[in-house]
Amino acid sequence: MSKNSSGFGSVFSNIKNQVDKLPLSKKSKRKMMSKLSELKELTIEAREPRIALVGRRGAGKSSLINALFGEERQMVSSVQAGTGRGRWLWYPSEDEKKIRLLDSRGLGESEKPLESSDTDTAVSQLKKEMEAEQPDVFLFLIKAKETDARVEEDLHELNNLRAFIKEVHHYDVPVICVVTQVDELDPPYYKQLPLDANPEKAKNIKISMKLMEKRFNEHNIPLITTIPVCTYVDFDESGKMVYDMRWNVDDLAEYLVDVLPNDAKLKTAKATKAVSAKKKAAQKVIGIMSGMAVLIGIEPIPLADMPLLTGLQAAMIMIIAYIAGREVNRAAAAEFIGAIGANLGMAFVVREGVRSAAKIIPAAGNMISGAVAGAVTYGIGQAGMAYYFEEKDLKRAKEAFERGKKQFRKDRKNAEE
Repeated sequence: MSKNSSGFGSVFSNIKNQVDKLPLSKKSKRKMMSKLSELKELTIEAREPRIALVGRRGAGKSSLINALFGEERQMVSSVQAGTGRGRWLWYPSEDEKKIRLLDSRGLGESEKPLESSDTDTAVSQLKKEMEAEQPDVFLFLIKAKETDARVEEDLHELNNLRAFIKEVHHYDVPVICVVTQVDELDPPYYKQLPLDANPEKAKNIKISMKLMEKRFNEHNIPLITTIPVCTYVDFDESGKMVYDMRWNVDDLAEYLVDVLPNDAKLKTAKATKAVSAKKKAAQKVIGIMSGMAVLIGIEPIPLADMPLLTGLQAAMIMIIAYIAGREVNRAAAAEFIGAIGANLGMAFVVREGVRSAAKIIPAAGNMISGAVAGAVTYGIGQAGMAYYFEEKDLKRAKEAFERGKKQFRKDRKNAEE
């Protein structure tokens, strides 16, 4: 994970070594190794996402990418007039590699690009690029006012490309349809957020979405979702935002985090400006760590499990901080955990007290002990999100910790009923 990869690598290795040494049951160890494998994909193997953009010129591809990942207006080279028929590029630049982008520049456009291409067609060029690098997701962009225009050729070629990728890479690329510039739909005078607060505009937005869903269905293209967006943002000469009409962009960022492969989730969440998407990725990590904590707590291994639990919890805070764009080492993570009142010694006393009191029914005692370990870990994760994503102070983070523990217990109780 960038320059943090070596740090996470050592923490991960330490956790794995401890799991190997603990006298866990075969069933628990198998579950632990499965969760560790998922954690490794998310962290050690983390990479930048590869996003393929499909849409006519003027559909708002550059604006969308800037709204998702940029703070200031920046140009994406592949969407400038005159570029070739599609190639992988780094966003925002070769010097600052956050997102890997492939732009089709309009599959159905008849005019030739000014830049020369070593293949005869746009699709041939795209296939060459996609053979070299497999896209993680297609974003099909279309202007809201053009959803009733001719897009059959684009959808046909999109299906062609999906089939090619499946044949070459054995990967079924998910597709998200993004209906752009919905602010231009009638009534044109309504420019307030949220845009769907106006009944007429909301109706027209829904019509444009339904029309695109119908078109995708007619072409037998599986569609993850259709998201209407407005991405208009304006900046002054100093780079300060002076006008912001972004709408629904956070929803798109959340869907991206959802559909991307595990190894692309964290860097996508880190790059996006949507706090909700960052929380989505962090919540997945918290779920894995809490599940591991439950498995550790269930096992009757007093004292030996504490270093593993503390290691898991510290690693979790390090990952949450990473997603927020902060560098936190294990010592700082442990300090944060102590500052919010997550007293590991007290948690140990509670868990061992439960075990001792349940000697008559030891399995029940271990299950309760596992729930305590899971609740504490989950609460620490919620505190981390409040502190690093919402910039709450330690007092508010501690409150999030307490709420998180209660929520974990409530969710487990509901799941058992």
